[in-house]
Amino acid sequence: MSFLLDPPALFVLGVALYFIGKRLKMERLAKITIGLLIVLSFILFSLFLYIDTFRCVFPVICNNMSGSEFMFHSDITGIYKKDVPLLVVIFLFILYPLWIYFGYAAALMLSKRRRFSKEVYSYKDVKSHRDRPPLRYAVVRYPDNGRDINDSEQAVRDAVETLGGMHNFVKRGDNVMVKVNICGGVPELVGTFTTKEVAGYVVDMVREAGGEPFICDADMVWTKFWSNAKDEGWVKWAAQKGVKLVNLSDTKIVNFDFGEDSLLQRERISKEIVNADVIISVPAMKTHMMTSVTLGMKNMYGTFPEIDKAKYHKLGINEIIYWVNRAFTPNLAIIDGTIGGETVGPLSCEPVDFRTIVASNNVVTADAIASQLMGYKNPIKEIDHLKLAHERGLGDASVKFDSSSLPPHISDGKWELPDPDVAKLYVKSTHMLLQIPGWDTFFNMGSDVFLFDAARLPLIKYFTPGFLSILNDVIKWTMDKKPDTPESKKRKRINLGIVIVLAILSVLGFVSEGFIAKSSLEFSLSFLAAIVLGAMFARRMKTKHLVSISLASILVSYIVERYAVLAGMWHYIDGSAPPFFALFSTPIFIITILGITSYLQRIFAFVNLKGKRLRIFPAILVLLAFAVFMVFEGYSALATPQVIAMYVGFAALSLFYNNRQGLEWNFAFAIVAVALGGSMELLGAVSGLWGYAFGEGLPIFISLAWALNAWAACGITQVFGVNMRDAVVK
Repeated sequence: MSFLLDPPALFVLGVALYFIGKRLKMERLAKITIGLLIVLSFILFSLFLYIDTFRCVFPVICNNMSGSEFMFHSDITGIYKKDVPLLVVIFLFILYPLWIYFGYAAALMLSKRRRFSKEVYSYKDVKSHRDRPPLRYAVVRYPDNGRDINDSEQAVRDAVETLGGMHNFVKRGDNVMVKVNICGGVPELVGTFTTKEVAGYVVDMVREAGGEPFICDADMVWTKFWSNAKDEGWVKWAAQKGVKLVNLSDTKIVNFDFGEDSLLQRERISKEIVNADVIISVPAMKTHMMTSVTLGMKNMYGTFPEIDKAKYHKLGINEIIYWVNRAFTPNLAIIDGTIGGETVGPLSCEPVDFRTIVASNNVVTADAIASQLMGYKNPIKEIDHLKLAHERGLGDASVKFDSSSLPPHISDGKWELPDPDVAKLYVKSTHMLLQIPGWDTFFNMGSDVFLFDAARLPLIKYFTPGFLSILNDVIKWTMDKKPDTPESKKRKRINLGIVIVLAILSVLGFVSEGFIAKSSLEFSLSFLAAIVLGAMFARRMKTKHLVSISLASILVSYIVERYAVLAGMWHYIDGSAPPFFALFSTPIFIITILGITSYLQRIFAFVNLKGKRLRIFPAILVLLAFAVFMVFEGYSALATPQVIAMYVGFAALSLFYNNRQGLEWNFAFAIVAVALGGSMELLGAVSGLWGYAFGEGLPIFISLAWALNAWAACGITQVFGVNMRDAVVK
C-alpha cells in the first residue's frame, strides 16, 4: 500500500466490483458495503504504515524502507514524511473512496454504451400530437376515513370524468403510454414515486376505453429502472395486472429533431414515445430542490433514455423540460397527490397524506394548480419551467385555483417547499460546475451515492434530508434581501454590540495575560472564527436571550475556572484563576454552540426521535461518560468538595434543561458542545496556553465537561423563564 500504488489498485478494484457484482446479481447496498470495506482496509493499513506502526515487509518493493518511506516511495521520489504537511496526507486519504468509485463509475458508463439507430424523427412523426382542445381541469379530494382505497379510485375517476371521460382521450386500439415516476423515487419513502393504485386506476380506464396501456419510465442518474421497479413493487404489480412494464432505456433508441431553435437540436429518445397514440403523464406530487416541483412536465423529462443526465443540466434543466414537453406533450396529466412529498425532494421527501388528484388536458395548467396547492402563490414567477411553458404558449399557468372549494386539508398551501431563489442557485451552480471538464461524470455517478443510496442506508438516510435542509436554509439566509424593519435593525445593532464588547474583553485578556505570545496560528484563527460565528448567530437572536446566556455563561465560566484550577486539574501559563480571557470567551463559544445546534438538530428531527421519557437521555449519557472518564483518567482524585459540588450542580441543571427540550435538540447540542469545546481545548493545550494535571493533550472528561457547562448555562436561563432553544428570531 502506498500513495502511488493505492489509487490505481482501488480503481481496478472498483471496475472489478462492478462486473463481479453484475455477474453475481448483487444488490446495490451489498456492493456499497463491500466497496466501503475495501476502502477502509486500504486506509487503515496505509495509515499504520504512514505512522510506522507496521514494518514494511513487502518483498522486492520495500528495500528495507520504513512504512512511511514506502508510503511516499522515498527511494524513488526523494520525499519523506517530514517533507509533507499533515493536511496534504489527510487529503490523500480522503481521496481513497473516490478512486474505487471512479473505477466503478467507469465500468458502469462503459457498460451503458449501446448501439443507437441512425433513424431521425421530427414533430410530424409524433402520433400523439393533436389539436389543442379547450382547457379543462379538475381537482378532487377524497375524505380522510381510514384511507379507503375505493375513495382514491373514485377521485381519479371523477377527475377524468370531469374532463369528458377517458374515451375523450383514448380510442379503441390506441397504444397508450402511461408515464409514471418509478426511477425518480426511493423505494422506502412513500411520496417519492407514483402510487401503483393510481397507476392501476388509469390502466383500468384506458382498457375500458379500448386502449392498450403500457407503464414506463427510464434509467436515471441515481436509479436503474428494473432494480427500482422491483424494490418498489412494480414488477410484481405489473405481472398481477397483466400490463406491460417498459424501461425506455432498453427500447429502440432513435434520434429526434427538436428544431434548430431548441437547445437540444437532435437528441436520442425512445421510439416508444414517438409511436404512442396517447401519452398520459401520471407523476407523484412532490418538491424538487432544483426545479421547485416535479410534476407532470418534469415527469416527461424522465422519458429520456440517456443515463448521462448531466448534459441536460449543462444545457439548462428548465429549458430541457420545456422542450421535451413541447415535442411530446401529454394528452392527459393526472397528478398523484394521494401521498405527496414535501421538504427537500426529489429523493428525501417527507410524506404528505394529501388525498388529492389534479387532472387536466393541459399539463402546464395541471402543474400550475398542483403548485398552488403546495404553496406557490404565483407559479409563473416562482417556477422557471412553468414560466417558459406559459410564455411560449405551451399552456396556461395563470389559472388561479381556490382550494376552499375542496374539503379542507391542513397542508393546503403550506407544504415545506424549497425556496425558489435557492432552487435557482442550485441550477446555476450546477450549470457552472458542469462546464468544468470531467465534472459531468462525477455529477452523474456522484448522484448515485450522495442522493439515492444515502436516502436508503440505515441511519444515513436520516442525515441526507437534514443536511439538504440545512444547506437550503444557509443559502436562503445568505440570499435574503428583505429589508430589515426598524425593530430588527435595532435588535441586530444591540446584539452585535454585545458580542463586540465580549470579544474586546476576551481579546484584552488574551493579550494582557500573555496568551497571544504563546498562541499558535491555528488557535488564533479558530478563536477569530468563533468570534465571527458568534457575531453572526447573535444577530439572529432575541436580545433578551443573548443577554441571559452571556451572563449565565460568564457565571458558569467563573465557577469552573475558580474551583477546577485551584484543585490543580489544569493550569494557565500566567497562573491566573480565573483568567480574564476565559471568562469572556466562554459566552462567545456557547453562543456559537447554540447557533450550530439550531441547524444540526434538524438532522435529528428527521429520525423522528420522540418520547418525553427519552429527552434526558443525552444528558444521562454524557454524565455517565463524564464520571467514568474522570475516574479512569485520574482526575477524580484531584476533585475537591467544591469541584464535586460544582459538577453535581451542573448535572442537575443539565437534566433540568434537557427535560424541557426535544430529544433531537439535546443530542445535537451535546455533539456540538463536545466537538467544539474539545477542539478548542486541544488547540490551546498544544499551543501551550494551558496544561492538564497529568500532561496529556486532552483529557476526554474535559471535552464532555463542555456539554455540562453549556447545558448548565442554558439551565440557569431556563430557571428564569428564558428558553435558549427559542433564541433565534424566525
